[in-house]
Amino acid sequence: MTGRPTGAPATGGTARAARDAANARAVARLTGARPVLETVALAGDVVPGMTGRTILVSGPPMPWREYEGGQRRAVIGAALHEGLARDEAEAEKLLADGTITVRPSHDHATVGSLTGVCTASMPVVVVRDEASGRRAFCRMNEGADRASLTFGVWDDGVGARLRHVTDVVSPALAEVLRHLGGLPLTPLIRRALAMGDDLHSRHKAAGALFRAAVLDAVLDLSRGGVTERHRALAAYLRSAEYLFLHLVMAAAKAAADSASGIAGSTLVTAMNLNEKWFGLRVSGLGDRWFTAPLPPVSTLRGRLYDGRTTDDLAYVGGESLITETVGLGGMAAAAAMPLQDHSAGTPPEMLRLTERMYRITLAEHPEYRIPALAYRGVPCGIDVLRVAGTGVVPAIHLGATLRDGGHAGAVLFHPPLEPFRQAAALLSAQPPHTPTTPV
Repeated sequence: MTGRPTGAPATGGTARAARDAANARAVARLTGARPVLETVALAGDVVPGMTGRTILVSGPPMPWREYEGGQRRAVIGAALHEGLARDEAEAEKLLADGTITVRPSHDHATVGSLTGVCTASMPVVVVRDEASGRRAFCRMNEGADRASLTFGVWDDGVGARLRHVTDVVSPALAEVLRHLGGLPLTPLIRRALAMGDDLHSRHKAAGALFRAAVLDAVLDLSRGGVTERHRALAAYLRSAEYLFLHLVMAAAKAAADSASGIAGSTLVTAMNLNEKWFGLRVSGLGDRWFTAPLPPVSTLRGRLYDGRTTDDLAYVGGESLITETVGLGGMAAAAAMPLQDHSAGTPPEMLRLTERMYRITLAEHPEYRIPALAYRGVPCGIDVLRVAGTGVVPAIHLGATLRDGGHAGAVLFHPPLEPFRQAAALLSAQPPHTPTTPV
């Protein structure tokens, strides 16, 4: 018998050509994104599907009963901050019976740093990809304190800082962005890479460039005198070291979403984690999550504060991994030599780390380039087939958190291989151009 049965996977050149065409479309959307920071607004006013009783969190979906560490504390703190419960006991009850719903951020065009917790009254940055028209959101950074909802801490001080960012800082920044007509982010990211940032664990250059642009606009707005709200904004920008990370996360989310849903494409469109699971999505497989248990914290390597060791650490979630999907973070380690002790360890090792990433990616970014590699474009467009075939997993620069809550430093994270293999096997079994219904 000759020929291929109807519905059976294509073989040889036909399947490869179909996959290559799908990946070319996905890569073009990913690298062609033109993110612009439009404004800052309350999540309840702009995030799709957000309600007054919704709490967004990072990571693939997980039943509330399975949360038990810093992410659980942050969700309970968010419920109290939102006025949804009078005390922790009532918050626990309402979360358990579903009166307060915990939802994965990615399903709401949103990404969240570490715990990822966001409620309707919290301000989010709004980033629009001018190429696709897609918008993505990320909660405003809380400021410089190591104790924050992001890091799995809830107390009166955290609540006060959240209110300050909501009531004072965010309206002032929104005013500046209205004056500017939005702020394109690609030029800032491009320049920051050339100045030693990876745009995940290090964004000092990007933060300085962003602060300069904002303060220039503040000068224009303050011809009659500098207002208290503008002074508060300037003080916040001096201390909010991780603000630009949140802008890059939203920009990467908008770009990755524009590359999602292309039948047959093997490009990774999201990676994240909750307290227990690592998850990823692939363009050709829609909204389905492929997951595996997180590796032990003892496998993490990097620089920790105050003499801490990995025995003090715990996972609390995280979606800043979205930066690696566009070639930043650990994928661009060779651009960020100041992160030697946070990442691979030495300059040659940092170079080798990024060079290894070209083996598992589909393209080099035309805008984001690495001086130490003769301005070669960062490796972008992670391909699940190449990861599964080589056993090389994406390099991820990740924030480290303490078991009891709080920021502990930065580490190099190696995700489990199994979810990449699961997705690769499913894609390899599909006929070319078969639409996949999101799960």
